[in-house]
Amino acid sequence: MRSVSLVLALCSVVIVLDAQPARHNRAGNSKKTLPTPSLTTVLARVGPEVVTYEDIEATYLRNSNRSNKSLSSQPRDTVLEFLRLYTNYRLKVLDAISRGYDKDSSILAEVAANRRLVAETYLYEKRIIEPRVEEELRRRQFEVKPAVIVIAIPQGDNADTTAAYAKALACLRVVQNGASFEQVAKDSSDDKETGKNGGILPYITALSGVIRELEDAAYALQPGQVYPQPIRTRFVYLIVKLLDKKPRELVRIRHILLTPTETLDSMAIEHLADSLAAALKGKTAEEFAAAARRWSSDKSSADKGGLLGNGGFYSRSLGFDGDNRRLLPQFEDVLFSLRDGEIGIARTVYGVHVIRRDSTKPFNPVEERENVRKAYRRYNFEDDKRAFLDAEKRRLGWALRENVLDQVLAAVNPSRTTRDSAWDAGIGAVLKTEVIYSFGATGGLTVGAFADSLKKRREPYTLNRQGLTTALNKITDPMIIERLTANLEHEYPQFARLVREFRDGILLFKVEDQEVWSKLKFDTTLARAYYDSTKSRYMTELSYDLSEIYLLSDSVAKVVAERARQTHTKEDFEKLAEEFTQRAGYREKKGYWGKLVVRTSQLASLVAKSTPKEGDIVGPLPFEKGYAIVRVNAIYPPRQKTFEEAIADIASAVQEIKQRQLTEQWLTSLRTRFPVRYETATINKLFRP
Repeated sequence: MRSVSLVLALCSVVIVLDAQPARHNRAGNSKKTLPTPSLTTVLARVGPEVVTYEDIEATYLRNSNRSNKSLSSQPRDTVLEFLRLYTNYRLKVLDAISRGYDKDSSILAEVAANRRLVAETYLYEKRIIEPRVEEELRRRQFEVKPAVIVIAIPQGDNADTTAAYAKALACLRVVQNGASFEQVAKDSSDDKETGKNGGILPYITALSGVIRELEDAAYALQPGQVYPQPIRTRFVYLIVKLLDKKPRELVRIRHILLTPTETLDSMAIEHLADSLAAALKGKTAEEFAAAARRWSSDKSSADKGGLLGNGGFYSRSLGFDGDNRRLLPQFEDVLFSLRDGEIGIARTVYGVHVIRRDSTKPFNPVEERENVRKAYRRYNFEDDKRAFLDAEKRRLGWALRENVLDQVLAAVNPSRTTRDSAWDAGIGAVLKTEVIYSFGATGGLTVGAFADSLKKRREPYTLNRQGLTTALNKITDPMIIERLTANLEHEYPQFARLVREFRDGILLFKVEDQEVWSKLKFDTTLARAYYDSTKSRYMTELSYDLSEIYLLSDSVAKVVAERARQTHTKEDFEKLAEEFTQRAGYREKKGYWGKLVVRTSQLASLVAKSTPKEGDIVGPLPFEKGYAIVRVNAIYPPRQKTFEEAIADIASAVQEIKQRQLTEQWLTSLRTRFPVRYETATINKLFRP
């Protein structure tokens, strides 16, 4: 938000200028092959600073929101205008630095706080998210079909899992010795739903919703292989076999659903399906669509020419785009046995389907990256973050001292939480001096310090192993993150640029506030000059001065309206209003509404439709569940506004002019102190006219 003026300025130029067609000079230079600019190529100099192609390219891509369209593809005029804005920005920042704002303690504190926040996010992005998203995208090129034998693990703190592991290991050994995986699944799997099917699961792909351990195992195998050991998950052991692995296909589907009717029995439906399939063989999608509209019992898809999934693409592992709905296996098997344009017949519980595989779209990692990223963050990121931080702690020699934790657990009441102010009363003085978490050779966290820290924290922790381990992580995670992010600027130049730009944004805000915004007072002389040059634009609106008699009865309204027309004068109308109007509070006002603008008043708008003259009686008009009889006391036609009336209309434009004047005066003085020079020859060489 601090750098909003820069961002908006740059965005506006990119959006407007980027849309301009390239201008070609008479010599046809636009057809020449232009040299590829180096990131270090100098395009301009601002005082002591050099502005490189990398500076401009990075800023352009970020502000234009077009990561696939580099600055080098833009015409020279666009580049020059963007460069002008960028150098103006740097001039302002240099002015702030020359005033010593970059050493201001409040600014340094704000930059440091922002850096801590951004550094943690950036660390996770580079070390965890980006590598894992790329791995998931590589997996998504394929669909795999696993089979599983499920062995339930007893739950509870003191549950014995030995028997479950022994059973899982025995099943694995039997399969490895040549027994049928499917038969062992039917005989031994604790999940009867998958067991009765021989353990066979649908096709899956990366982040398709199955448990992570199963996905990892399936992608580690080749078809026909069995994972070499039981896989432990939270609730079960899994024995995994890979049945199939195929390139992932995304297809668009049409179908015609045929179901028995009073005139068509099952045999007739079969014959009709065969006839339609034969007739539609080799026909276009449009011809199939016409047949679907004529014959299909599935009216929701028939109206779309038989298209399923609202015309989206379907894959065996993720279902339809958008909603992940899945086809029945009988339908799916026929569909994926077809080629594009081919016709097939499938039979499901819904009836007989004549299927057309319309088209196939290849896997596109660019299109799926954002969805994969969101799914990864939702399903796996927190686990990976925990594993990453724990691994880094081990690498540095940081460790929880389990024996000390055991002593703490023995000294506290497990039914309480750290919200109880006396939760640590049972921890003796000697135990409080023990190190519960060691930081290698650099010291450690004592039990006493740990307890004191928990008392200062708002969130309660349960007094069991999991609760106190979580609490220790809450204390030690920020410490390891600080260590890991200390040198991010050296590891990632982009991060250094990010922090520097945030700092410069704060400097820009502070110096611009002093030089422009604090001086931005309403200039009456400037406003008068602006009004004189544009006053024809500012007109009052058509208005009426109105009085009304409001009645709920149509017949009574007609009688009163006739009496009002016979009297003519405003005084007589007011007497009738005092006697008859039924609008709350308006008898005391004698029906008087006052001056109403046609554009904003519903009553005045109704009156205007009859184009009345002053003194006319209009109505009865249906209005607000009743009837309005209206007298037009005066008419105020549009006219040019006076200067005083137009101030509200011109204020923002005048302030904008004043702001531009102040900014340009400031920049002019800065260019004297920090001369700006554009490398015109280089720019002409690198960018097309």
